[in-house]
Amino acid sequence: MISFKLIIGVLFALLITGISVLAVISLRNSKASDKAADLVKHTHQVLDKVQELASFYKEIQLESNGFVVTRDPAFLVPYASAKTSTLKSIKRLQFLTQDNEKQQRRIDALLNHVNGLVHYTDSLHHLFDGSASRADYADRILIHKKYRTNAGKVLNNIKATESQLLMQREKANQKSITAFYNTFFLMLGGIFVLVATTFFSIRYNFNKRIRAEQELKGANDLFKTLFNDTPIGMVISRLKDGVITDCNRAYSQLTNYTPQELIGKTAFSLKLLERITERDEIFKNAFVDGRAQTIEIQIKPKDQGPIWVSLSTQIIDVNNEKHLLSALLDMTARKELEEKMKSALATEIELNKMKSNFVSMASHEFRTPLTSILSSTVLLDRYSYGEHHEKAAKHVARIKSSVNNLTTILDEFLSISKIEEGKVTSKIEQINIKDYLGKICSSFNNFSKPGQEIEYEHHGMEEVYTDPVLLGNIVNNLVSNAIKYSDEGKKIFVVSNANNRLHIEVSDNGIGIPKEDQKHLFNRFFRASNTGTAQGTGLGLHIMKHYVEMLHGHVKIDSEVGKGSTFTVIFEHPNVVD
Repeated sequence: MISFKLIIGVLFALLITGISVLAVISLRNSKASDKAADLVKHTHQVLDKVQELASFYKEIQLESNGFVVTRDPAFLVPYASAKTSTLKSIKRLQFLTQDNEKQQRRIDALLNHVNGLVHYTDSLHHLFDGSASRADYADRILIHKKYRTNAGKVLNNIKATESQLLMQREKANQKSITAFYNTFFLMLGGIFVLVATTFFSIRYNFNKRIRAEQELKGANDLFKTLFNDTPIGMVISRLKDGVITDCNRAYSQLTNYTPQELIGKTAFSLKLLERITERDEIFKNAFVDGRAQTIEIQIKPKDQGPIWVSLSTQIIDVNNEKHLLSALLDMTARKELEEKMKSALATEIELNKMKSNFVSMASHEFRTPLTSILSSTVLLDRYSYGEHHEKAAKHVARIKSSVNNLTTILDEFLSISKIEEGKVTSKIEQINIKDYLGKICSSFNNFSKPGQEIEYEHHGMEEVYTDPVLLGNIVNNLVSNAIKYSDEGKKIFVVSNANNRLHIEVSDNGIGIPKEDQKHLFNRFFRASNTGTAQGTGLGLHIMKHYVEMLHGHVKIDSEVGKGSTFTVIFEHPNVVD
């Protein structure tokens, strides 16, 4: 970042450079103006000499005419003076226009005309003795007019050239003056801008410094307030030796030491840490890969037992010396709560284990007498003949149904327990899906209601990879529900498709499932609102969905109350044998 002193130095350098340039330009423009003024003055001198020469030339003629007419010698004196003055003026004019070759040629021509006039006039003074005729005078006038006209033309040309030159030089002089003033005011404006920029830069940086000092003071005040009033214990110690240089009230209360007792001491000398090596371990553990970490340690406050604290550290600079800023939060209550939670979790684990053992034991112990009851009922049905056979058969059917329902309940509870314990895993193998599902559907004819038929058909490849046990449980659950919730005489359709992926579809014409119940259908213990007195635990579909997900599939439902339901199981991963 460019420093303020460097900015001011550059601005002052630009200011001095601007003033120097202005002085040089002023000097150059002043010299140019003086030169232009001298040229204008020179042109004025030439014009004055031309005017003076015209006057002397006129006097030559007048004095010469006076002498010729009157023969008075008094006219010869001013005549001679006019000649001398005219020749001197021509020489002066030659000197003034020596840098102009064109004007020099004109002056030479003028000198010839003047010399001719003078020579002619001097010769007449001897010829005219007062007896000249009118014709002589007329000739003299014509000759004088010729010299005067020629000389006048030359003088007018000289004057016109010098007047034009004067106009150009005056214009150049005015342009030089205007350029000088424009440059002067432009440079003066630039200097003013530099001065203003320097002033405002100094003012801006001064105000910026004042604001920075005010912000720093505010930040320091805010830090002191936060440091002293925060409920988290804060302590600052030198990094090299661990000596405490400052702490807040929360740290004082946490350690049960006054600030006066803490400052100038180390955590080890105050017995807050049992070993001096703990400080090095804290620092090592608090920083991993250069980043501050939060750790949990034990400290021993004054006249108290050890407490657990959460410690966060940060290296800071204080007066160009490395310090360690540490934040401590009392974690004793949380540690006690963690211990209670661990104890409760252990108790919960033990209870779950006992529940699992009980379910396994109950399932085993209940299944044996139920099997005996069912087999005895079958035998009783065979040997019950006579007039009460029909009534006995009816009761036997009820016993069979109750035993089957109770067995199903035990199986479902046992399945849930195994799923929760993670004891159910898939074992993929190759099977003939058409034969396997055909046997399952055929077995249900012994348990279906009177008049119910289960029709099965298969499309596509027959050999697939799957877990036959899990797949059998899925189909058993769906077909059992279709039988349970369909009336007598209704058909149940099972269709499998193994073209690209394995699809299994079970359809019935039963009571259907209300729309509002379908989204909860796979929740544990949930039963649709229209199931009525049909027996069930609400666990079958919940268990079935777990088995489907274990085989990387999902279930789709299409159902309408009073018209029946269709469950479609789609297994996402390719499992068809090519």
